[in-house]
Amino acid sequence: MDWNNIRQDFPALNIKSEGKIPIYFDNACNTLRPACVIEAIREYLEEHPGCAGKRSSHYFSKTTEQKCREAREKLASFIGANSNEIVWTKNTTESINLVANSLEIKKGQNIVCSILDHHSLLLPFYKKCSESDAELRIVECNKECKIDAEKFAEKVDKNTAVVAITHASNVAGTILPVKEIVKIAHENDTLALVDGAQFVPHKAIDVKKLDADFYCFSMHKMLGPSMGVLYGKEALLEELNLFMVGGDTIRDVVYKDGKLFPEFLPAPKKFEAGLQNYAGIIGSGAAVEYLKRIGMENIEKQEWRLCKRIIEELSQIDEVKIVGPSSEKERVATVSLILEKKISAKDVAEYFDTELKKYRIMLRAGAHCANPLHYFLGLNPSKGEGTLRASLYFYNTIAEIDIFVNKLKNLLERVE
Repeated sequence: MDWNNIRQDFPALNIKSEGKIPIYFDNACNTLRPACVIEAIREYLEEHPGCAGKRSSHYFSKTTEQKCREAREKLASFIGANSNEIVWTKNTTESINLVANSLEIKKGQNIVCSILDHHSLLLPFYKKCSESDAELRIVECNKECKIDAEKFAEKVDKNTAVVAITHASNVAGTILPVKEIVKIAHENDTLALVDGAQFVPHKAIDVKKLDADFYCFSMHKMLGPSMGVLYGKEALLEELNLFMVGGDTIRDVVYKDGKLFPEFLPAPKKFEAGLQNYAGIIGSGAAVEYLKRIGMENIEKQEWRLCKRIIEELSQIDEVKIVGPSSEKERVATVSLILEKKISAKDVAEYFDTELKKYRIMLRAGAHCANPLHYFLGLNPSKGEGTLRASLYFYNTIAEIDIFVNKLKNLLERVE
C-alpha cells in the first residue's frame, strides 16, 4: 500500500493552521474524512436534498431513499449482517441507550459490565439497574488492563439479564476476548451487547460469527459522518420495546371511537423515528466503501506497524508509563500514558497543540469518559488527573510518531 498517497485523500492532513503542520493523534474520538465521503455528503446537499421514505414522491425523495437503502446494505455487508438488522442512530451512546431503555430488567436480576468500559456503556445500564433495583456487577482488569473470560464467568449467572462489554478499550487499547464472553452469556441464557466503537474501525468484524445479540459502533470513528449504528439480531429487534416513536415508525394510526390504534413498522424502521440524517447515512456508505477498497487486513497491519513503533519509543522514556498490553493480538493502536513527573496530561496536550513552532500535534488528555478505569489505575479525575492519549489510524506515519516522541522527551527533560 502507498500510504503516503492515501494521505492525499484527507484534506485536513494537507491544510496548515497558523502555518503549522497538523499531526492528528485523536482518532479514538473522531477520525478524519476522506474526500469521497465529503463528496457524497456534498452531492446529497446540492443535488437531491430530499426526505427519504414515502412521505414525498418526487425525484429528490426517491434518489435519497435509494442511496440510503444502498448505504444500509453496504454497512450490513461490512459487518456480516442482514440489512434489516441495521438501525441508524446518532452515535454509539444512542445505540446503547436504545437497547438499555428497551429491555425489561427486573428486581433480583443483574447486569455485568467491566472496568474498561466507556461511560456510554456503563451509565445507561447503571441507570437501568437503579430504576429496577437490579445489581450492576463490574469485572476488574489486571495491571496490564487485560481481562480473562473466566473473570466474566465468575460474575455471570442465571439471574444475569445482560452482559454489556466493550470490544476494545478507548484508554488501554485492550481487546477483550469477546467471543468467549458472549459464549458465557449465552450459556446462562443471557443477552450479550458489545460496544465496538473502538474495534470496528481497526479490524475486520463478522457479527454473525461473534454471535453477539447487539453490537454498537460509530461511523465518525471510521472515516464517516457523525452517525451511530446498532446491529441487533432480527428476532431480538422485533421483541424490543419501542424507544422513540413518531413519524416513519408507523404503518398506520387508526382513529376510532375517540381512541388511537397505532400499527408500528417492523425493525429497523420502528426505531428510526422522524427525519433522519440522510447526509450522514449516505456519507456512511461512502466511508464503508473506502475502507473496503483499502482492505481491513491492510489497515490492521499498518496500524500495528505504527503502534509497535510508538510503544517501543515511549518505553524508553523513564517518566512515562504506558497503559495496556503490548502485544499485537491484544490491543488496537490507542496508546494512553501516565506521566510520572509533576505535569498534567492536559498541560502537555495544550503545549503540543499551541506551543510548537512547526507542528500542531493533536492529542487527548483526561479520563476519556472512562473515569472508573482511571480511579482503578490510581489517578483521580476529580482533581484533574488523567492520561495522555495518542490514538492512531492508518493515515498516520512513523515520522509523525518520531516527532511526537522527541518533542515529549524534550518537554519532560525541562520539567523538574
